[in-house]
Amino acid sequence: MNKPVLVIMAAGMGSRYGGLKQIDPIDEQGHIIMDFSIYDAKRAGFEKVVFLIKKEDEEEFREVIGNRMAEYIEVAYAYQDLNNLPEGFQVPEGRVKPWGTAHAVLSCMDVIDGPFAVINADDYYGRDAFQKIYDFLSTQEEEEVYQFTMVGYELKNTLTENGHVARGVCTLDDHGNLAEVTERTHIEKRGNQAFYTEDEGKTWEELPMDAIVSMNMWGFSKGFLKEIKDGFAEFLEQGLKQNPLKCEYFLPSVVSKLLEEGRAVVSVLTSKDKWYGVTYKEDKQTVVDAIQKMKEEGIYTETVWGDHGEAVLHFQLDGLVMKNIRYGNGHINDTFLVTLKKKDGTMKRVILQRMNKNIFTKPEELMENIEGVTSFLRKKIVENGGNPERETLNIIPVEDGFSYYVDNQGEYWRCYKFIEDATSYEQVESPEDFYQSAVAFGNFQRLLAEYPAETLHETIPGFHDTKARFQVFLKAVEEDVCGRAASVQKEIQFVRDHEEVANVFGDMLAKGELPLRVTHNDTKLNNIMIDHETRKGICVIDLDTVMPGLAMNDFGDSIRFGASTAVEDEPDLEKVWCDMELFESYAKGFIEGCGGKLTAREIELLPMGAKVMTFECGMRFLTDYLQGDTYFKIHREYHNLDRCRTQFKLVADMEKKWETMNQIVRKYM
Repeated sequence: MNKPVLVIMAAGMGSRYGGLKQIDPIDEQGHIIMDFSIYDAKRAGFEKVVFLIKKEDEEEFREVIGNRMAEYIEVAYAYQDLNNLPEGFQVPEGRVKPWGTAHAVLSCMDVIDGPFAVINADDYYGRDAFQKIYDFLSTQEEEEVYQFTMVGYELKNTLTENGHVARGVCTLDDHGNLAEVTERTHIEKRGNQAFYTEDEGKTWEELPMDAIVSMNMWGFSKGFLKEIKDGFAEFLEQGLKQNPLKCEYFLPSVVSKLLEEGRAVVSVLTSKDKWYGVTYKEDKQTVVDAIQKMKEEGIYTETVWGDHGEAVLHFQLDGLVMKNIRYGNGHINDTFLVTLKKKDGTMKRVILQRMNKNIFTKPEELMENIEGVTSFLRKKIVENGGNPERETLNIIPVEDGFSYYVDNQGEYWRCYKFIEDATSYEQVESPEDFYQSAVAFGNFQRLLAEYPAETLHETIPGFHDTKARFQVFLKAVEEDVCGRAASVQKEIQFVRDHEEVANVFGDMLAKGELPLRVTHNDTKLNNIMIDHETRKGICVIDLDTVMPGLAMNDFGDSIRFGASTAVEDEPDLEKVWCDMELFESYAKGFIEGCGGKLTAREIELLPMGAKVMTFECGMRFLTDYLQGDTYFKIHREYHNLDRCRTQFKLVADMEKKWETMNQIVRKYM
């Protein structure tokens, strides 16, 4: 069976609104109602849309929405033509009104090749409706008795405060199927009640506010097109006699006839969502306000297409996207928390990220690293009797099976399962938290000890090549492009005096004295998920900088960040020192977590790792200051200078406590 197609009826004249209401923007970004309908349809599963328009509107229609949509979904056009009549009939003199919704759908006969849904262009139906109708159409085969569907709304959710409306009031049988549709062409809301008239207001009858009404959201099999075609001539025979200038061939009329003949069953899929539409000019603000509220709630993104709202649709998600909001406070990638509603009604969450290709210039290689490492971790975790759904990142593939999606702007996206009932912390709240993060990072080393580190790509070449960074620093001092070197001679001399710190690991690696390992290279506390119940570190996250490296560097980066008594940019250096209690908590946890996988020499060098990483970071801050603050974001004058000074103060404090640090490490060997 071919996949369901969405037909959008956009050929109406919009007489009551006073213009082509279908192409009137409803937000500051220039979106129109159809943007949201097509987006909801696409995230429900539709892959093709047919725009039913008037030929004379085509150029403007394509410009406003058609060409844009063609970038994200397959697009076809059909044209409702007043002259498209069966042989033997002609348009009555003076008639300008189209022949109605059934005739409109008949115009699509050549571009529909399977089941299809029909909606109005100027109506907002809500995401739930699209998911329900797509699921229905995807499971129905052509049968002797047609299996159609309709999305019904409670009348109270479809009324306007600005005038009367026409609605198809539905009668349902005991099985929830449609028994008949009665067209009420003049319904008004009066307070909390609704009334209709059929004699131009002479008499009024009340309608229940919870009555199910049709908003022209139908689902049909392809065979319905033949029924429309076969019935059109009969309609014209009668209609042209009774009201030649205004008679209309309505979809509900064709459906009702099939119901009466027992040739169709129409399942009514009820929606509790509120319907929005622009029947009158005054309705527009209501729609604008509703859409803005849904954006604020994360149901839609500010720019529906071409951003995270559109990107998420390409991943293999087993649920309807309910919310898609910014998440976390990372500075490199753009991260979004996506809430899904599964078919059984339960909710789940996933993480969507736009990778920063300015930092990670080869995102394909980055994802290859992550795929390899996470697959390896899953196997090890299973072997150890652990839970791979919570103890490592789990990539959600895109539709074609790849681990990432590239949008039409060249942006790279990926998606992970969200780890529930766990949190990452920005700051060390207790020695125990720091210890647990150390165990987790040590365990990361242990599990990956047999992984061939040399097969990993360098996602940021030379990231911890301290020796090379020292040379970059010397060049920055020599060039002094901002004329700042004279004012920071003390800091420059500190770096020069510690050249051996910059060289120590590079020289040992070159001599083959140190093993190359899989390293995380960003071992801050906030890259560990801490379980809410056990308060133990369960998963290492943010694997973008996983590369070949040295275990001491991973240890040292944690100490630089977590064992400091002050924030990284603290201007008061009296507040800055390396806390030995925190150092011991981390050293104990890291060595335990490694589970004997490190060599004795690597463990002996852990204090040096703390010193090297802290020195390297301070040197990088100073280099950036000399070069005009071009790499690290700054929020005040001398920001990078303050940062470098805190790191150098930590290095100096470590040197004072060097013997203590070495004693602590030996204690846990």
